[in-house]
Amino acid sequence: MAEAGQIEERYGRQLRRFPVAVAAGAMAGAWARQENAPAGATVVVDHEISALGRLGETWTAPMAESLCMAMILRPPVPPEDADVAWLVGALGAMTGAEAVSGAELAAWWPDRVVDADTGDTRVSVKAEVQLGAAQVRSAVIVLRFDLAALGLAAERREELLESVVGAVDAAAARLSEGPEVTAEAYGSRCALVDRRVKLRLMPKGETRGTVRGFDRGGRLELASGTGMTERISVDMLRELQLA
Repeated sequence: MAEAGQIEERYGRQLRRFPVAVAAGAMAGAWARQENAPAGATVVVDHEISALGRLGETWTAPMAESLCMAMILRPPVPPEDADVAWLVGALGAMTGAEAVSGAELAAWWPDRVVDADTGDTRVSVKAEVQLGAAQVRSAVIVLRFDLAALGLAAERREELLESVVGAVDAAAARLSEGPEVTAEAYGSRCALVDRRVKLRLMPKGETRGTVRGFDRGGRLELASGTGMTERISVDMLRELQLA
């Protein structure tokens, strides 16, 4: 078995494992920035000290019953389309987890994958994007899976990992067809589409409307009662509630 942090070749990619680390995303981000890690490089952490999602939300599932991982992408998209990385992460997480668990899942923009029937969280999604002058330099996709809630024993963690990295790769590869293809695929799996929502925005304010879909940059398209459409990026959102 490789030593902690040593690069392995698994599933056709470079992979690093850590028994304990601050967070998988932090380790992957450093690898991407400081060592120019290739697309598909993956970090797995058995026990994250600071398992935080978007806006500092804490992952509450026990570490012994979680898969905490981060993947490095090099998406061929311009900076204005950077939010599409969140959609890639969710699509890969859904597809990979469904293949192993048999669960029926749905996306819940921007940072969750949920049980399609109950709406309960099964996966936390986070994208940490490093921008370049003309295109996204790297995107670190952080995924945390609640194994018990997915009906998976801890012994199946490795099976889930292999399935998810392949599914994220496939979702990322579709970006070459245009980000709008990814946005359409995500919209077809999102439980919020055609539902009324209330959004609290940053730094303050709120808006309401019906979710119509997602644009090529991963922004939520919100239709008001007057027929106007707002586009909400991930960094604008403080909180989303069903209205």
